[in-house]
Amino acid sequence: MHAEIITAAVIIGCLLCIVHSWLYRGPWDTAAFFIGGFVFGIVRENIVSLMPTLYTYPNHPLYIGSAPVMMGFGWSASFYACWMVSQQLVEAFAPSLGERWWGIPLITAITTAMLSIPVEVAAGAPETLWWVWPPTAVTVLWEMPAIVPFGWGGAAFLFIVFFRRIMSREGTPRDNVVIFVVSTLVVIIIHLVYVLAVRAVIVLLTSGG
Repeated sequence: MHAEIITAAVIIGCLLCIVHSWLYRGPWDTAAFFIGGFVFGIVRENIVSLMPTLYTYPNHPLYIGSAPVMMGFGWSASFYACWMVSQQLVEAFAPSLGERWWGIPLITAITTAMLSIPVEVAAGAPETLWWVWPPTAVTVLWEMPAIVPFGWGGAAFLFIVFFRRIMSREGTPRDNVVIFVVSTLVVIIIHLVYVLAVRAVIVLLTSGG
C-alpha cells in the first residue's frame, strides 16, 4: 500500500508543478521540461537497473521496463520545484549570481541535494522499498549512501544548464522542445559517469586508501 500512496503523491505533486509551469512559463517550456524530465527519469533508471553497484526498485505498482513510472514524475517534479525555489533565493539574496550561466543551476543543485536527505532518510525510502541499495553501498546517514546528495545535485545542475541553454537558443519553440528532449539522453550519460566517479572517490576516501 505504501508504494501506491507514494506513486499517487509523486504524480499529484508533478501535476501541480506542471500547472505552475504552464501558467508562469508557458506551454513550450512546460512541454520541454516535463517531457524531458520524464524521459530522463525513465531512461536513466532503466540503465541504473543494469548496474549492480547502484539501487533496485522492488516495490512499485507501475513500471516502464525496469523503471517505476513514479521516477519519471519524481525527477521532473524535484528538478522543477527546486529550480523555482532557487530562482527566488537568488533574486532575493544574490541577484548578481543569476547573471552567471552557472549561478541558478548551482543553487538548484544545492537545493536538490538538500531535498534528497528527507526523501531518503526521514521519508523512509529504504523502509518502504521505493529503492534498495546493495550492501556494498557507502552509508553515512542511516541507510542513505553518501553518494545520494551528490547524485541528486549533479543531475539537477546538468538538467537545468541544458534546459536554459537549449530553450534560449534561436529557433522555433517546437524545435527547441525536440532538441532538449533528445539532449536529456546526453545528460543521462554525463550524469552516470559523474555518479560513478564520485562514488569511486567516496569509496577511496572511506576505505583509507
